Amino acid sequence: MADLIYCYIGPTLVAVNPYKKLSYFTDAEIDIYNGSAAHENPPHIYAVADKMYQSMLTDEENQCVIISGESGAGKTESAKLIMNYIAAISGKGGSLNNVVDGVKKIIFESNPLLESFGNAKTLRNNNSSRFGKYFEINFTKGGYPVGGKISNFLLEK
Repeated sequence: MADLIYCYIGPTLVAVNPYKKLSYFTDAEIDIYNGSAAHENPPHIYAVADKMYQSMLTDEENQCVIISGESGAGKTESAKLIMNYIAAISGKGGSLNNVVDGVKKIIFESNPLLESFGNAKTLRNNNSSRFGKYFEINFTKGGYPVGGKISNFLLEK
């Protein structure tokens, strides 16, 4: 019970940073949460990512996940987990295979770069970002990632 870091409050997922690596962010969990309803499994960030992805496909509407918290709360790690999940479940693009694989590669490789910009030492965290990050990933109607952009905005001077 000590390593259960997620709970739902209504449709909102609340996470507590455990400040250590946990064992339930593997391909096995990706398979468990892919396509399942939120109530079928314990609360998890993959459930939120899957709900967003499936809603995008079925409703054909843009989706948004807001990740908020104090310095050191795990916001960057949560964003990485969501992007890794989307990259894992979004499949192959058929004739777009090279584009889709290229976008997935960029998603994976952008994480260390993003963490290096605008970081500063604070009382709570030695590597705290002073920037908010807005990730936008573009998909085909079939759910294949084909592009996107990352925007930074200054949170404090």
